Amino acid sequence: MSRRALVLDGLWYSLCPSFTTTCRSTIFHKHSRDLRISRLPPISIVNSTSRRCYSNTFGNNPNPTQYPDYNNSQTPRDLNSNGNPEQDGTWPSQKTRREHMRPRKSWHPRTYHKVQDDLLNKPDHALEALLQYMADKQPNLRHTTQVLRLLIRDRHIRPTARHYKALILANTDCERGSPEIVRGLLEEMEENGITADSGTLHGALQVLAVHPDYLLRQEILCKLRDRWLTLSPAGWHFVVAGLLRENQIELALEQAALMERKDIFVENWLHGMIIYTLCDHQEFHEVFDLMRARVDQGHDMSNSLWAHVLTTASEALHHPTVRFVWRRMVELDYMHPPAEVCDNVLKVASKVGDTELSSSVSRYLDQNNIKLGRGQHEHLVEAHVSAGDLPAAFEALCAMHESGTPLADSSTAAVLAYMIENKTDRREAWQMLKRLKNEKRSIPIECVRAVVDLCEHDAHEDPSVVDDGVGFYKELYTLCPEGADVRVYNALIRMCRTAKNRQSGMFLVKEMASLGVVPNAITFESIILMCLDAGNFRSGFMYFQDLIKRDAKVSQETQKEILEICSGSVDEFAMRLQYHPSIREDVQKLDEEIQQQKEEWKELEESGKPIHPAVRRMNMSHDERIAWNKERRKRKRRLMAIARNKEEGHPESPENGSLE
Repeated sequence: MSRRALVLDGLWYSLCPSFTTTCRSTIFHKHSRDLRISRLPPISIVNSTSRRCYSNTFGNNPNPTQYPDYNNSQTPRDLNSNGNPEQDGTWPSQKTRREHMRPRKSWHPRTYHKVQDDLLNKPDHALEALLQYMADKQPNLRHTTQVLRLLIRDRHIRPTARHYKALILANTDCERGSPEIVRGLLEEMEENGITADSGTLHGALQVLAVHPDYLLRQEILCKLRDRWLTLSPAGWHFVVAGLLRENQIELALEQAALMERKDIFVENWLHGMIIYTLCDHQEFHEVFDLMRARVDQGHDMSNSLWAHVLTTASEALHHPTVRFVWRRMVELDYMHPPAEVCDNVLKVASKVGDTELSSSVSRYLDQNNIKLGRGQHEHLVEAHVSAGDLPAAFEALCAMHESGTPLADSSTAAVLAYMIENKTDRREAWQMLKRLKNEKRSIPIECVRAVVDLCEHDAHEDPSVVDDGVGFYKELYTLCPEGADVRVYNALIRMCRTAKNRQSGMFLVKEMASLGVVPNAITFESIILMCLDAGNFRSGFMYFQDLIKRDAKVSQETQKEILEICSGSVDEFAMRLQYHPSIREDVQKLDEEIQQQKEEWKELEESGKPIHPAVRRMNMSHDERIAWNKERRKRKRRLMAIARNKEEGHPESPENGSLE
């Protein structure tokens, strides 16, 4: 039986680049024009001809720097050398190959690694099985190349379609694979007369799912269609995955919908890939529809996917998706999100007024012994306000106060805005607080201040609101035994000023004084403006002096109002207020200039230089000027006494007024 001659195709030369002979056989002349050795990446590029061996393990390389860069490595365009088998059709021996091996080009020296030692003793069928296992389970381009080199170069196995398929599938390696290598291998198979079967083409699609190339994918799909080969379910998955990698999301969703119409089950890995991609692009409407349809079909998803969707959707404030995930996973105790995610979920609930979701989040935090902070309590209040439930919002504020969390202006801002916008009756709001007090709830003073602020707002249109506000103040101690604070008094005084009820305003001022409540700058500003509105410029100026003595500054709005009121009056105290440095900027600048001149005069005085009396008097203070005038008059009287004594003939002496 004659032995068949083994055809040295491009794959063989790719795996055995060192094999060259001086002779050319006609059987190889067909493929000698373009061996396409550059389609396979070199293992390494060094300047020596020695070979290195890697570890004999198929796991991760402990030294990643030893791995070559397949995408950036340079390869020669043509080998310009071919092997020549012996006349009997067998491969030349190792000695013959060494004798006929020609040196490589000096511009591109290359050294290839030997196969691993533990592979040398394995039979051919074991190597073929290992090759298939790596292609299916552990794609690694370097290891696959080593096994193929051992089979083809050392054991003279003729390359077939399964070897090309294994090498194509090895390019699914995320670090070293390349679609250009796959394209070259497919072209080489056509040139060598090896038909790419359905498995090989699907393997190329699998590579393109990792390293996308839209043109090559279309070529492969056209080949499948031209050969009347059906795209398998796995092929559908690879096509959709490649489209997702290229960010062709709409086309990928269309293909996924077509798969469902063809009754092709979408695997969990592809479905998760679609969800992750949509979350990255903030397409949460599609995420919600896909996940709900997946659950309705009875299929499950990983907890990591649920957690990622909840985190990203809560950050994007997408209520339907957040509510769906929370109800399906968190409430059923399948997932335990951190406090930061719960805070975002509360924001979503407060935005749309979902009180059920906010209450569920509150229960979850309480069950996990996580104390609610001020922001989370405020989100609960905002949720009730958005839902239009004002009593529940007041109750949430009471719960916040009872938990020991201090309230701030932002805590009641949503409640006050809701009452103003919806024109809530102030008496009805006060009755809500009284009902909560009857239920033994602790009423924070901030809730009372919110109702008083509502009265201040209503005073612009209805001056009679002052009677209700003063009545609320008289009932305040039944709700808050600690009494009103300065901020409540400020709101009441502003209400009286808005309603032009000076008598009630003075009553509140006396109440503050009798109860020992220390006023602040806002209190003085309200009293000053109230006195000026009534035309009592003297009292306004006195309160202004008290404000200055407390080292407080007048706000810009109050300064403008004082100037507007005092500019039309010729009253002495109105003029003083109008031209006070703390009110007018030009006077303040003049005062600063005078102060600067005084400092310059002090420096001049300390230097010992003579100072003109006029300059000295100009830089004196009021008390210094009075003392200086007294001393000047005293000297004048002494001079007059001396002159009179001379006229009368009395002797001069220090006792009788002499200047000596």
